[in-house]
Amino acid sequence: MSDFLRFFDDLVKHFPMHMEIYYSRIMDWCITIYKEGCAKDYPGTPTCGESNNSALLCQVQDGDMELCFAKAHVALKEWLLEYEGGY
Repeated sequence: MSDFLRFFDDLVKHFPMHMEIYYSRIMDWCITIYKEGCAKDYPGTPTCGESNNSALLCQVQDGDMELCFAKAHVALKEWLLEYEGGY
């Protein structure tokens, strides 16, 4: 978890994005990462937000906290490789 949070903290300094972390007994751990207002800049990326104008970079869910953060770490890196050419 801490590796992912450090990675995100370093990345967000030059690549602005938002992250939401949520937990409930019903939904388990949920991590959503998106780039607000940038859906048009990344065709093929799912959208999110009230007006669907944000690019959804990563959305994972798992009952195991460490596994959820690991999945988010991998998913974000895969998105960056595909749409930004690396991280």
